[in-house]
Amino acid sequence: MFDLANWRNPETLFLNITNGLLGIATIVLVVWICGSAIYEHRALSHKPNVKH
Repeated sequence: MFDLANWRNPETLFLNITNGLLGIATIVLVVWICGSAIYEHRALSHKPNVKH
């Protein structure tokens, strides 16, 4: 994910860090969405008669 060979080039380093952060943010977003869906599904499954 990070190219250590070009660490002296500020632009390349910035692009590598940006790409890394975008990748991490994407993974976190996907995991958060999946986690929320699973949590809601479990809540509805365990409490089918509760009305909000």
